Amino acid sequence: MGITGKVASGKSTVTRYVKKIKKGTLIIDADKIAKNIYKKDPEILEKLRQFFGEEIFDSEDNLIFKVLAEKVFSDKKELVKLNKLMFPLIRSEIENILNKNHKRDYIIIDAAILFDCGLDDLCDYIIYVKNSVRRKRLFLKNKGFSDNDIELKIDGQQIKTDKKKIDFIIDNDGSKKSLFKKVEKISAAF
Repeated sequence: MGITGKVASGKSTVTRYVKKIKKGTLIIDADKIAKNIYKKDPEILEKLRQFFGEEIFDSEDNLIFKVLAEKVFSDKKELVKLNKLMFPLIRSEIENILNKNHKRDYIIIDAAILFDCGLDDLCDYIIYVKNSVRRKRLFLKNKGFSDNDIELKIDGQQIKTDKKKIDFIIDNDGSKKSLFKKVEKISAAF
């Protein structure tokens, strides 16, 4: 199953709740996979340095994710460069995890980039979680993001969706209790 949606839509909350309902569910978090690739692959780090410059690294040569995010979310050409580099690697890693866990009853791919990476074709069901921009801003503000960072995140994230492939849409503009009821209803279908 794929769970997707834009930044601060509630994807991860929905994912965790499905895992609670469906015991033994494996969660594959595309963001965590991307961060692991950044941390483990020196070739990728070198390409990032070539593409985006020294300023995305600290004095100990660690990638500064916030600086990279600011660069790519403020310039669509830079985001395209990053995506061309990372999407094939993310998809490959997710395919490896799926192959190793193919006997599991429930596997969730939690990914804003589900359609962008072509991960949708690996899913039996796709849930799209959406909410208002006002709610996104409030969520990100509560997480400590500055107003400028919030705008960059919301405006910069242009994800693909294919309405024909989405099985369920969850509107997450109500309470957590309301959200969980929607998830329970949908979870009964699989």
